[in-house]
Amino acid sequence: KAETQAVVSEIKSSLDLLRGIFDWDRALHRLSELNSLSEDQKLWDNPERAQKILKERTRLESQIGGVKTLENQLGDQVGLIELAEAEGDESLILEAEATLAGLKEKIRVRELESLLSGELDGNDAYLQVSSGAGGTEAADWAGMIFRMYMRWADQHGYKISLMDKQDGEVAGLKSAILEIKGANAYGWLK
Repeated sequence: KAETQAVVSEIKSSLDLLRGIFDWDRALHRLSELNSLSEDQKLWDNPERAQKILKERTRLESQIGGVKTLENQLGDQVGLIELAEAEGDESLILEAEATLAGLKEKIRVRELESLLSGELDGNDAYLQVSSGAGGTEAADWAGMIFRMYMRWADQHGYKISLMDKQDGEVAGLKSAILEIKGANAYGWLK
């Protein structure tokens, strides 16, 4: 029980830290402003401005919604643990504690994402892999790197488009260019 309370306390501290990183009150105010702007009938008179507004709104909604979801999940698991303790259901307690461990990992990812606040971090990315000099071994290595990035992008839900690919003379890859689309693609790849 003491361990569980320590984990819950750690998660609450991490959530507070996340709120601070996002500058919570400012983010909520900005989201409210963006919602008002997006309801303006003249928004699409300037399509470029409209896209910027909607992109920022989507990013903020995702950040704020993510933190709120994590807070709700924490509350649900704490309630489940209390109920399981009252019922004496050890398996349910273990299940809730495992879920709490998963929450810690989700919060860690959110903390890392909060560092992706550079001007270009939220954009899509182009990735080029080239073997350069080094013959067959370099081409083979470039092929492995290419597959690694493809798997990484796929596992993270990014849309991948192969723009160009030249196979090596004997094996591997001479060069390839990928377009990777999705939230913070450039920031994560940077």
